[in-house]
Amino acid sequence: MTRKAGAVPEETKMRLLESAALEFASYGFAKASLRRICANAEVTTGALYFFFQDKEDLFRQTLSPATGRILALLVSHYEAELASSAETLAKNEEEDFRAAEEFLEFYFSNQTVCQLILNNREHPAVEEFFNQITSLMDRQTYRLIEKTMPNIHPFNDCTIHWFSHLQLGAVMHILSHDFDEKSAKEQLKLMVRFLRGGFLSFLPENGQNI
Repeated sequence: MTRKAGAVPEETKMRLLESAALEFASYGFAKASLRRICANAEVTTGALYFFFQDKEDLFRQTLSPATGRILALLVSHYEAELASSAETLAKNEEEDFRAAEEFLEFYFSNQTVCQLILNNREHPAVEEFFNQITSLMDRQTYRLIEKTMPNIHPFNDCTIHWFSHLQLGAVMHILSHDFDEKSAKEQLKLMVRFLRGGFLSFLPENGQNI
């Protein structure tokens, strides 16, 4: 098997990554075959090892564009929240809805890689990714508490981390169902509103100290 005539290194690497995404999504990391990945990409195994150290490196590089984008979307949303006034955070849910829709648009445009992430949660690279998300959520909740209810909140590390898992679990629950994009957005808005209500219920009555 030889590299396609006229192919350039960037094109070869892209074909390998696309083939790897399909292979890992179909078989999982453990059962995925480098030979099948190369065959479907129409390149030699030597070409694969030119770009990637091993199966682990290929897996991580297959994931990284999607995981990087998801983390960037989360950080952007959190920065927008922190730039808002405490009163806006308490009364306006539109930024939460916007961020939820943006994430789902990315998911439905990149379902193969996103499903690869969801179906390989036992892999260290995926576990690291979810730990990053949870850490970001924990930190953001601390910041929102400081902004909206300093010195009067009942939260501790345990409840804040639990709240992060509630948020993550809500998204995972929606993605585990066979919703189309419109239905998924509707479901996620319901969950966002529910989670906001629980958090905001601890604000001072009538927003007196906001």
